[in-house]
Amino acid sequence: MPKSSNKTLNLFFPQWQGSARLELYEGAKLLYDVLHHKIPFEQVPVSLTYSLTSDENILGYNQISSQLLDACRVIQAHSPERILTIGGDCGVEIAPISFLNARHDQSLSVIWLDAHSDLNTPSSSPSAHFHGMPLRVLLGHGDTRIVNCAFSTLRPEQVFLVGTREFDLAEKDLIQQEKLTIFSAEDINLENFSNVFSALSKSDSGKIYIHLDLDVIDPKEFPHVACSTPDGIHIDKLKNFLVFLRQNFNVVGCSVLEFLPTCSKQSAALEIAHLLESAELTF
Repeated sequence: MPKSSNKTLNLFFPQWQGSARLELYEGAKLLYDVLHHKIPFEQVPVSLTYSLTSDENILGYNQISSQLLDACRVIQAHSPERILTIGGDCGVEIAPISFLNARHDQSLSVIWLDAHSDLNTPSSSPSAHFHGMPLRVLLGHGDTRIVNCAFSTLRPEQVFLVGTREFDLAEKDLIQQEKLTIFSAEDINLENFSNVFSALSKSDSGKIYIHLDLDVIDPKEFPHVACSTPDGIHIDKLKNFLVFLRQNFNVVGCSVLEFLPTCSKQSAALEIAHLLESAELTF
């Protein structure tokens, strides 16, 4: 993939309201500070006012919907072919993924590397936290105002859950109903990539987007996340998987999300930057 050009948008979108944890802003900013000397970014403005109210059973609804509109405007103004997103919570994915899907003829394959499937709706969410809802929005379900902001919607066959291992009941029901494809953390740790290759090769375009919520990594190796979940992907195996995707498919987008720095903040940020660079995902 070529280095930054007018065909590539590097987006800094440090939204934190979807998790109700302001620390995610700090985590996104640390990653930005490591990377912005090497690649240029466009920033989506984000409110830092901690007071959040719940509307439509979404905590921080007003900030989230307003910031989504701003992200859509930034992306539309650049009309990129590729997008790298350094973000806060997983709710930032609606604008870049829906845009790239529309840009690439509604045939984008989305690799959802995440300990959680993020498939709740406001009515099914046990927490009202929006970071548990974005993939469901991308499939066309959820709050109407937010769904209507998306540039396009995904079909179930475009979604590949990887390393996902913690589900709410409504999410399990949807996965079964829509027959969503899941590859376990064990599949990646054993480097069983042939099944992934086979599934992705059925796509018409061969273009993929990599959603990377850092909680997909085993917390024994990387604890710097908002929603730590046991039995994840080993970080060296994740790097090998990202390299595999980069070498075999046309990666048109990537995100790094939910970095919540605890101790050793700078070294943790450098570790993630190195992970991206080793897979040539810093476009």
